[in-house]
Amino acid sequence: MNRVGTRLAARTLVLLACTGCGSSPALVAGETDQAPDLSEAVDVNEDPSITEVSLEAREATKSYANGRTTPVWTYNGSVPGPLIEGAVGDELIVHFKNSLPEATTIHWHGVRLPAAMDGTLRMQDPVQPGDSFEYRFPLKDAGLFWFHPHIRSDEQVEKGLYGVLRVRGPDEPEHDHESILVLDDVSVLPDGTLPTYLDDESKMLGRQGNILLVNGQASPTFRWRAGSLERLRIVNVANGRFFNLSLPGYRWRVIGTDGGFVPQPYDTDALLLSPGERYDVMLVVSGDAGDETTLWNEPYERGHDTGKDEPLPVATFRVTDEQPVGGLELPSSFPDIERFEDGPADHELELSEGLEGENLVFTINGATFPDVPLISVPAGSSRIFDVRNTSEMDHPFHLHGTFFQVLSTNGKPTPTASLANRDTVIVPQMTTLKLSARFDEPGGWMYHCHILEHAEGGMMGEVNVEASP
Repeated sequence: MNRVGTRLAARTLVLLACTGCGSSPALVAGETDQAPDLSEAVDVNEDPSITEVSLEAREATKSYANGRTTPVWTYNGSVPGPLIEGAVGDELIVHFKNSLPEATTIHWHGVRLPAAMDGTLRMQDPVQPGDSFEYRFPLKDAGLFWFHPHIRSDEQVEKGLYGVLRVRGPDEPEHDHESILVLDDVSVLPDGTLPTYLDDESKMLGRQGNILLVNGQASPTFRWRAGSLERLRIVNVANGRFFNLSLPGYRWRVIGTDGGFVPQPYDTDALLLSPGERYDVMLVVSGDAGDETTLWNEPYERGHDTGKDEPLPVATFRVTDEQPVGGLELPSSFPDIERFEDGPADHELELSEGLEGENLVFTINGATFPDVPLISVPAGSSRIFDVRNTSEMDHPFHLHGTFFQVLSTNGKPTPTASLANRDTVIVPQMTTLKLSARFDEPGGWMYHCHILEHAEGGMMGEVNVEASP
């Protein structure tokens, strides 16, 4: 264990010995027995090719568990914010108003869009309290995307500022029922408030709460009809928690990731989502009326002995006594996707961690943002990155404004059938991923670890895409 890990272990022992003094007390059980539905943003435009909605960032209160009232920050008064629906080819118009006591922005995670609409401080002035901003861009890709601030994101997302954008394509697979699962956690103190400080464990691992949430509620129950072909669109919006999902008695049929469908769907017992990642999965409901299955978050070793954590229940799925359905089959293939350019790496990015005096920092090539050297590329060009993680923990790598493909892991090529378009991927500790991306939109595009405390702690850089002369 290096010096940073030794300091973390020592301080963690102190926190565990302190009853009620840490920011993440024992896991709090939920109270709801009703699957939470996302609220929906109201489209006010009669043109079927335009989705036009309003979002207001404002303060509110919410009861996460045990009847305690928690002050939260919201989009339109709800956590998560309202679901925005669109279709490929639509224009999305969002009238945004900031009614919070501090500046904020909206970043559209995973969406390919003009850089001026990306919501980063590189390309947009912060929206000050009382001010408004109009986001307007075409929806180029089908998939499940999400939105959140890109200023003080570790604090603003933790307070509740996040929502989901679902974009339909022309060739959606048949299914009986579809659910969106927005996974999060929150740390609620005995008085119902959220911690205003960041302890050493949270600095290292990212904030991890004492309440697990699905669509803003703790321990909900989803109801399925026997024989139903279910489609689950899952996104992890947590600051630092990894969700390693298992559903006993079922295997996940993975049909898509961040950037759309995978050519060859595959089955898996565990579905691992780091912060920022999305998965599109399907399954056929088995069992009889009244049967229940618990969705678990299983231990996963992402560094610093996190693999010793206890399994945690996330939600319950119950088979109803409604008339069974059937007849639909799990999809077995989708159209091939274009394989991105391969070759020697154009850029090497080393992800690491260390101490600057008493401060824990997270670095790229030994520097912290904004001192990480700028990468410049011409618009329309492709670039290959060797992303090497030399730290003692996994880091989810996120690139703005475009998709990338993982060409190899530690030099072992990715099989063609396993290629997927991603915007976020786990770079395991002591591992190198070779990524290929194409940059079409001019402007400044951020890349960073999506453990938000790591991004705010320095693990962020920028690609400047230069417009053609």
